Amino acid sequence: MKLRILMILSTLILLILGSGITYSLFTSITNLKSMDQNVAKFVFNAERLNELQFPLIDLKPGDIKEYDFAVSNNHSGVLTNVSVSYQMLIKTYHLVPIDIELYKVIDEENEELVIKCNEECLDNEECQRNEEHELVCESPLQEMGHSSEVLDNYKLKVIFSSEYNDPVYADLVDYLNIEIKSWQKLED
Repeated sequence: MKLRILMILSTLILLILGSGITYSLFTSITNLKSMDQNVAKFVFNAERLNELQFPLIDLKPGDIKEYDFAVSNNHSGVLTNVSVSYQMLIKTYHLVPIDIELYKVIDEENEELVIKCNEECLDNEECQRNEEHELVCESPLQEMGHSSEVLDNYKLKVIFSSEYNDPVYADLVDYLNIEIKSWQKLED
């Protein structure tokens, strides 16, 4: 009888330990092959980030602020080893009536408008409000190869038109957040 109880307990212990190890191995393997790993990064002020935040507290009517940043497929000289697709999301409450323009810098003299984010884009369905009531504008998909280092340069332009030079717009505070989503590009 004692032998039978010991055999049953041993079997139960082995099953419990075996299932835990099997589950942990399965979980580690599936997480490593997940399609939603963030591989492209912003490069801003020599830092590598997944998002950029710009407080809009000192903005006055007639101001134009420009912020330069880049998106890279490498870190410290190590390439991603996979082709990457990425998309940028611009989020703001848009309490201040500003125009937000994101340009991809082609060379010193040429820029390409990627996103124009303001209240008018809601009419054209180029952007939307999320559940936090933020205005969210999405860039078209961008791609980076894996065979060489790529640095896509961007310029963010925030324009507060002088036509809003009215006391009702004084002391408004807003923010601007740019988030990057990236994933391994699948073959077509």
